[in-house]
Amino acid sequence: MSAASTVDLLRAFGGAKLEPDAVAECQSICQTFDLSTSELFIRWQTFLINQHGGDVSIQPTRERLLQVRGLVQQEQERKLSLQRRGPHASQAIKLTRNKERTHYDKTSVEGLLQGMVSGSQRDPLATPQSTKRVGLLKANASVNRNRAVFSPATPSVFAEPSPSAIRFSARTTMGRTEDSLHSELPPLVLASDRPPVAVRDLVDKAVEAEEVSSDESDDADGEKPVAVARGATKRMRYMFEKVGTRTEVVNRRIERMAIETKTEHKIEALANPTYAHQVDVTAVGRILNINLEEGLTATPLTSESLVLETSRRLGNGRRIPLDVRATPSFSLFPGQIVAVEGKNLKGTEFLVSQFRPLPRLPHPCIGERPDVLSPFNAIVAAGPYTLSDNFEYEPLGVLVDHVLAASPSVVFLLGPFVSEGHPMIRDGLVDMLPEEIFCAKISPHLSRLREGLPPASLVYLIPSADDLCCPYVSFPQPQYSRETLLQMGVPEGIESLDNPAQVSVNGVVFGVSNIDVLFHLVKEEVSRLPALSDRLPRLAWHLVEQRHFYPLSPPPADCAGVLASQDARLRMQTMPDVLITPSQLKPFVRAHDNVVVLNPGLSSRGLAGGTFAKLSMQPQASAELSGMVLGNPQKAYPASFTSVDIVRI
Repeated sequence: MSAASTVDLLRAFGGAKLEPDAVAECQSICQTFDLSTSELFIRWQTFLINQHGGDVSIQPTRERLLQVRGLVQQEQERKLSLQRRGPHASQAIKLTRNKERTHYDKTSVEGLLQGMVSGSQRDPLATPQSTKRVGLLKANASVNRNRAVFSPATPSVFAEPSPSAIRFSARTTMGRTEDSLHSELPPLVLASDRPPVAVRDLVDKAVEAEEVSSDESDDADGEKPVAVARGATKRMRYMFEKVGTRTEVVNRRIERMAIETKTEHKIEALANPTYAHQVDVTAVGRILNINLEEGLTATPLTSESLVLETSRRLGNGRRIPLDVRATPSFSLFPGQIVAVEGKNLKGTEFLVSQFRPLPRLPHPCIGERPDVLSPFNAIVAAGPYTLSDNFEYEPLGVLVDHVLAASPSVVFLLGPFVSEGHPMIRDGLVDMLPEEIFCAKISPHLSRLREGLPPASLVYLIPSADDLCCPYVSFPQPQYSRETLLQMGVPEGIESLDNPAQVSVNGVVFGVSNIDVLFHLVKEEVSRLPALSDRLPRLAWHLVEQRHFYPLSPPPADCAGVLASQDARLRMQTMPDVLITPSQLKPFVRAHDNVVVLNPGLSSRGLAGGTFAKLSMQPQASAELSGMVLGNPQKAYPASFTSVDIVRI
């Protein structure tokens, strides 16, 4: 189509004022997408309705027309995609349940309305559930609770394999090792009749102990500590927290680190950084972004926008700007607890000379551990487990094949299992509930996994805030309840863990945080010649250094809410030997300061397969031998005899 004339454009847009650059952009859009001037004006009106509430006073500038171009291009791409799939693609891609229903009568409509009312008028004191589960339990109340609600025989998403599924089956990178740690160690071979591994949860007892101490004692300043409510993991009342609770949790985090820093560095007294000091002093506080205080929420942290927030005891909760121009090395992010050394000459700005290292959690060596370190191997994988244009879960099937071939002692499967970010769910092309998808597509793979593994092998599911099958949208999350597992058709012998999870497996401590904190930190961190130069492992090391599974504050706007009332479950109870933090960033595994930090990657990446991780813990004799080679057999750590391979699906 030839370019639209200026007269035609002015006539189509009526009284709108078109600048020369806007006219040129209109002509370019018409010529590129073969649109008439009237069709372009219809797109412009649609843009005004969707983006500006139909305000006709807004003029079509070039910048706004560029947004219209993007919308037109998306529309054209959707049409081309449907044409490639065939004339019946729009019907084929929708998941269909209740195919036998051809009409709706009075009874069915009344039942639908009753289910909606029942889901919305719940007891306000009952456990709050996400709206993504409303109607599922009510609609299936008559089904026997002793078996799965949904049958795995639900029809397939696609009658025929999608183009991406065909490409996935023809991939050539399957089984390729993307990264490894201690590949020089010999392969671990375990007997088929091996005893089961000993798994112990490290969180519940610690939290219960904190609840008792919170109820029976006060802190050194006479302030009542924040008690973790009993049964909080069953309630998880998001948006019911008081502002005072959140500030008290932050205050106690600063105080806890201040006390240990003072002891670690043998400091006589910590100073108030907001007061003027002519000599170097040490203070402890929390890093904040001054741009957030000024309402500039989209501005990331920089070395010029650093603010230190003090605790109520050390600085009356006041904040002071930090000057790090003379600081040789640092790595900072909002919410980080730091120990700063420097001076405040005028009382208006703290000049930082160095950031003191924070004290570490106790990390016992092999000879100091109460448990015997028996050898075992493990596999760790994180969702999503299906390609982005279907729900056939081809990557999950391949992953199960890898697991059955390796026959590991323990398997950690991390959500999301049915991701709310899946394009078909986001575009409204799915007609089944998340639990139905899980039962029809995931449970058969889990049944094959459980039947193919030795009875001694353990399989754990860990929820995700991005998972539609989990009713709790905040972080931390409790484990899937037994009732939920039964309703989704999960076979017996597969258990669930909290998110985050802190467990001991044969004496080796695993810390698992199933939220993409690395992706959140990579956008907020500011650094200068940090001690750990490799950025991705450094981001994971921040969690170990801060003793917290989500130290970033505030979290991004698109992130699930972080419950301050559950802060005890976000704190590390002991130094982990293996820290697992799945992320959409590049998979990696590193050993730093006797801790293995691991990002196994995602099992599926768009239209291609992803990665998973294989871990092997060598016998204790091998560990002692490696310690002897290093010159101190009594100071051997599990990280020194842990081999890890990140494998392409």
